[in-house]
Amino acid sequence: MKKRIAYCYGCIFALLSAGALADVSLQFTTLLERHALANGVDITQLGDLNVTDVTQSGQGHYAVLLQQGVLNQLSLIQSGFANQAEVSQFGNGNSAQIIQNGSNNLIQLQQWGNRQFTVEQSGVGAEISVIQY
Repeated sequence: MKKRIAYCYGCIFALLSAGALADVSLQFTTLLERHALANGVDITQLGDLNVTDVTQSGQGHYAVLLQQGVLNQLSLIQSGFANQAEVSQFGNGNSAQIIQNGSNNLIQLQQWGNRQFTVEQSGVGAEISVIQY
């Protein structure tokens, strides 16, 4: 089963000093592609111009992704069986590229402001935890 969801969310209304209503457009972009059943992704993006790209193939994958700030980018690819990722990026200008192959692997990442992280993890039962400030 292949599902592909893409959306752009925006349009916040602001009151001008004269009392008129103005349309201020903010862009949040998420691309999600799943190739099997029983995969899950929880994505929360707060701020402006954040981009998330997720591809899951195989079964039992789960990811919790949070980006808060401006101009953060996240790319996650999970293949195999039952891989997990927990990624939080706070601040501005962060980027993360995470690839997991195999089964029962876990990656946990937190970043604060202008940090870059790239990892490819393969095998069975491997765990990585990184915090950058």
